[in-house]
Amino acid sequence: MVISATIVDARTGRRPSTGQLVGRYFGYIVSTLPLGLGLIWVAFDSRKQGWHDKLAGTVVVRRRSGAGVPVVFDDAPR
Repeated sequence: MVISATIVDARTGRRPSTGQLVGRYFGYIVSTLPLGLGLIWVAFDSRKQGWHDKLAGTVVVRRRSGAGVPVVFDDAPR
């Protein structure tokens, strides 16, 4: 809430399904088991997705003022 971040479907950019959100929640367990490597992965991933996001097919985006690189989704019209 502080940075106006929201979780969206990684393919469409729309609201994720309940199944995706539940999968993302339980994906945190998988992400933290190998010494938190799944959470550290965010630093090295081009889309800044942790393992929990990759497993659920989600991505976290935030609204930013000013010039920046827009997020592009696979199925979004261009």
